[in-house]
Amino acid sequence: MTVLLQVMTLFLLIIAGYFAARKNILDDRGLRGLNTLVLTFAQPALILHKMQMPTTPQLLIELAWVFVLTCATIGVAGVIAFRLFIRETPQRRATLTNLAMVSNCGFMGYPVITATMGEDALIYAVMFVTAFNLMSWTLGAFYYGGRKAMQPLKLLGNPTIWAVIGGMLLFLTGWRLPGFVNNALNMMGATTTPLAMFVIGARLISLRMEHLKDVKLLMVCALRLLVFPAMILLLRFTPLPEMVVSSVYLCTAMPCAALTAMMAERYDCEKELASRGVALSTALSMATVPLMLMLV
Repeated sequence: MTVLLQVMTLFLLIIAGYFAARKNILDDRGLRGLNTLVLTFAQPALILHKMQMPTTPQLLIELAWVFVLTCATIGVAGVIAFRLFIRETPQRRATLTNLAMVSNCGFMGYPVITATMGEDALIYAVMFVTAFNLMSWTLGAFYYGGRKAMQPLKLLGNPTIWAVIGGMLLFLTGWRLPGFVNNALNMMGATTTPLAMFVIGARLISLRMEHLKDVKLLMVCALRLLVFPAMILLLRFTPLPEMVVSSVYLCTAMPCAALTAMMAERYDCEKELASRGVALSTALSMATVPLMLMLV
């Protein structure tokens, strides 16, 4: 019940963002600014601060499993989605496949993981997001534009990746940043959850009732929010550690990734469809995520 109440708190922040956009308190320019603030400063600060934790051989093994399982999960999800939407036009097929394939594991995954499993579990979500970025700019980009579109070096322009690299260095070596630096990182990182939820809520203003008539888009939401997370639950019948399975499960249960809409625009592939998919799956996740939490 406590976890459910914490998640409902996150959804209240989403609703606040929705009404801010609805009342024109926050326009597109303001949203882009908040989004940049989260991705460039708040989220990297959160990662650097929280990854300064004791290292154990068991934890290293578990993080490696999270990375491998995430890559495998996203890969399998991409193949399944691609086959399901094979009859669509190439551009629409690419967008639907990417929507179903990757989750909003950074913006929503971090807050939900910490609310459900505690702050120490954030490092598992960080590893999931690292694999997510790798798969998005390789396999995801491949679906959009073939081999020439695959850009793993694009990751080097992502501040979150540099935060992960720096955080892993601190994590593995046991080095610690000075107290005043950590205080600043902690204060900045603490804004990640409210700002991220606020931006997500504001994006829901683009939803329309007619979006519910797109059967393929509803199929994407079902795959993203129910089917693929349920597949992860099967791993509970394996010897894998519970923290590994639970963290991959929760990150997989998040709605469609906002990055999908950005990549659809970059590769000129049904960017309006991508935006609708992100918004619709996020709205539906307000019902599915609490249900998924009951299975943790």
